[in-house]
Amino acid sequence: MTTLAQIWPDQSLVVGWKNTEFKGFCLDSRKVQPGQIFIALQGINNDLEKTQVYMQQALQLGAIGVLTEIEDALNTKDNILYVANLRPILGALQQRFLQAQSPQILARTVAVTGTNGKTTVSRLIAEILTLLQQPTAVMGTTGNGILPNLEASTHTTLDALQFQQMHYQFSQQGAKFLSLEASSHGIDQGRIAGTDIEVAAYTNLSRDHLDYHKTLDNYAKAKARLFDFTSLKHVVINVDDAHAALMIEHAQHNPSQPKIWRYSIENMHAEYVISALNFSLQGAQFRLHTPTGEYSIHSPLLGRFNVENLLAAIISVEKLGFALNAIAPLIPQLHGAPGRMQTITDQNRLFIVDYAHTPDALQQVLQGLRHHVEAELWAVFGCGGDRDRGKRPQMTQAALTTADHIILTSDNPRSENPEQIFADMKTGLDFAGHQVQEIHDRREAIKAAVTQAKAGDIVVIAGKGHENYQEIDGVRHWFDDVIEVQAALNGQHHQPDQAYLA
Repeated sequence: MTTLAQIWPDQSLVVGWKNTEFKGFCLDSRKVQPGQIFIALQGINNDLEKTQVYMQQALQLGAIGVLTEIEDALNTKDNILYVANLRPILGALQQRFLQAQSPQILARTVAVTGTNGKTTVSRLIAEILTLLQQPTAVMGTTGNGILPNLEASTHTTLDALQFQQMHYQFSQQGAKFLSLEASSHGIDQGRIAGTDIEVAAYTNLSRDHLDYHKTLDNYAKAKARLFDFTSLKHVVINVDDAHAALMIEHAQHNPSQPKIWRYSIENMHAEYVISALNFSLQGAQFRLHTPTGEYSIHSPLLGRFNVENLLAAIISVEKLGFALNAIAPLIPQLHGAPGRMQTITDQNRLFIVDYAHTPDALQQVLQGLRHHVEAELWAVFGCGGDRDRGKRPQMTQAALTTADHIILTSDNPRSENPEQIFADMKTGLDFAGHQVQEIHDRREAIKAAVTQAKAGDIVVIAGKGHENYQEIDGVRHWFDDVIEVQAALNGQHHQPDQAYLA
């Protein structure tokens, strides 16, 4: 029998149902099961009347009570308990409840945050640990599960209850480690609060999610809160990034005083640096200088930024207790996350599908591939609808700066008029002297690139990566960039409808 008083002994509970057996927590009033406790959290655009309706609905479905962080929502003190700052402790309450049902040693956790790279780094960490014979779970954008068996995820970071439930289940299934993507939304909304994160890594920060955070400063501060977790023992920071100092500052003020490890491609004063960096179509080779010695690394991953991603992964695994001389020989076997610099080769041409959907990410991908391309570099991309409009011309400018050929196409228009998206992508830009096509149908845009690319060219198809759908007018239609490229290469392509120079 599990009661609220049992898992929350430090709280002065004044409700009559604190000693009543309950069967778990629920965040969705429509899904409440008899005997559960409903959690009513403050939404971004909280509607008090709706919240009261949700609470009543939960009670009618059999909830024994409601915990809420909305003081004004109280309308019946017998069933509802107001808890200030409920969100930050929700994860811990869920984990205490699960442990009360059946004690379980949880998988040791490493978390990765940053605008770009967190998916790849978290996946590389899991791949290295798996190669070291350590069963490892992954939670993030490209799926959740114990490698190699992942299931699709709806969010980069699940809600607090789902997250703790999965952490517990993966541990039950034998996972020794959990490699976690920590999104800014997930950190800001307390979805991973209550988790004993042992190692945290930071990749970089650039413009993204300003529709939510409003300013780049707010966005950076949300990321930095990952380094406030008092469970941290080690922090891994990319000091080549402009916001690294903020992350280090948070780690330095953390009362647990985690050890800070800096990595760099450019700064020889960091603890982990590289030399003799060489690129080829087979990947990258470099010398890794560390506090414990030097190591020769051969990486199959393309792009300069993937050298940074690999450094973050290698160091994170080392700080979990594994020797670099055991890690280094495993690097050639790595694959990385699906839809992240995923390669398809045909007749001396290289096609790359990547999730890059921010100006910085697209520029990083294109600049990174400049080191590999033998002939010309192509960029095929669009911009998502119902999102930050300000970054759209910046995306195009990133391509104009680096690519030889550009095809502007659709991404996920969602509910927005595609014509507006394309207009935004061209705002204030001069295309004179650039080879730019505009093909609204993404399938036709991919076919055009396959038809026109020559031997030695690299074609980047950016923006959707691992996604297997295209969202138009609120409906998700099946669409997979990798499969579209392969179909076009298999001769199922034709000359596209008349494209025009933008």
